Amino acid sequence: MEFEHAARDKTHPCEPQAGLIDSLDKALDSWATYAPYLEFFRRQVRRSRGVAAEEVPDDVITMSSRFVLRDDHSGEIAAYTLVYPEDEALPHGKVSVLSPMGMALYGARVGADVCWMSSGGPRVATVRRLLYQPEAEARDHR
Repeated sequence: MEFEHAARDKTHPCEPQAGLIDSLDKALDSWATYAPYLEFFRRQVRRSRGVAAEEVPDDVITMSSRFVLRDDHSGEIAAYTLVYPEDEALPHGKVSVLSPMGMALYGARVGADVCWMSSGGPRVATVRRLLYQPEAEARDHR
């Protein structure tokens, strides 16, 4: 199954990308179960074109973004925040960027369908809206 978003613009802010690559390198040493997914994701992040934070479109999920997803199977709507692995807390809606769900969501745009493999099988959800994006917040407070 291909986990890349066909409509995704492969641009990511420069600063979070550096921290993300460090997290990926550490995770590959200890997370044998997710190694194929992590290696694929690391290649995607390294191939992406870094952009300055002020150039990140305000409809793109970046690190620390809060967003709303609609599960395409159940119709359930829920809000999540994309976080680094050490901050993951699923009961509180904090999804690790290095989880299969997080890897699928990083860089996705509002309106995009994202898919990932969960422990219960393939999942598909639609990004309904972005509630918070650090880069947009910084632009708004200049």
